[in-house]
Amino acid sequence: MFEDSPEAFISRWQRHAAEVEVFPRIEGSPLLECRVGNALLQLFERTGPYISRPGRQLAIIHPITDDLEKLEPGGGPPELAAAGISRLEARGTVIAIEDKIVVVDAGAPLVVGVLGERPQGLAVGDFVRLESTSPVHGFVVDSHSPYSAHPRRERHDDHI
Repeated sequence: MFEDSPEAFISRWQRHAAEVEVFPRIEGSPLLECRVGNALLQLFERTGPYISRPGRQLAIIHPITDDLEKLEPGGGPPELAAAGISRLEARGTVIAIEDKIVVVDAGAPLVVGVLGERPQGLAVGDFVRLESTSPVHGFVVDSHSPYSAHPRRERHDDHI
């Protein structure tokens, strides 16, 4: 498990939110369609249907993968592409590692949950490749949320 709650996940990872262009959607659909760079992605929205609005917003893109492949240095440019409904493929540079989370700059930051073992000796600056499982989670960062102004603030802190 990579999170205790959507609020805790946003608080912990919002510094790696990507700028996305959100498209209008059908009422009741859990999928958030958005453009991230040149990629058109469908994200399983974890923050509820009423926070996101069409237009430019910040969102934490959270793919989950069984395997992260370490590539040779200089393995090409960063790459992000849809690989099916709420799935993606990416190549990019590791910019942060914490527990089972590896943040990859694939032209946009991806907060990747790794289910399997990380490659031996994986470090910040390494070039990696991944294919996500479905769904890719999306956490819209709402500028009016109390969690967006306080990094690592937990929901239970409001009740203490």
